Amino acid sequence: MMTRKFRSTRKFDKQFLGLDSAAKKQATKAIDLFMKDPTHPFLRFKKVQGTDNFFEISVNMSIRIVVEVKSVGSAQINTFYIIGKHEEVF
Repeated sequence: MMTRKFRSTRKFDKQFLGLDSAAKKQATKAIDLFMKDPTHPFLRFKKVQGTDNFFEISVNMSIRIVVEVKSVGSAQINTFYIIGKHEEVF
């Protein structure tokens, strides 16, 4: 059975802290949902075009989280990479 692990980059942490309180609440909800069910339709989880291991999660209509998903042995490592408005992230 594959173990799913989660971590974040310093950049992600800094960007998350810079969000307004409503966006932080929505982002926390999206992250919790991703940790439980990455395929939940609310997240609109999809591969970032032109990459191998990067995926995007929708927080709301304007904010996206980029997650790096790697397999290491029997573990799947999910690194929350960046968070921000769609046009800033891509």
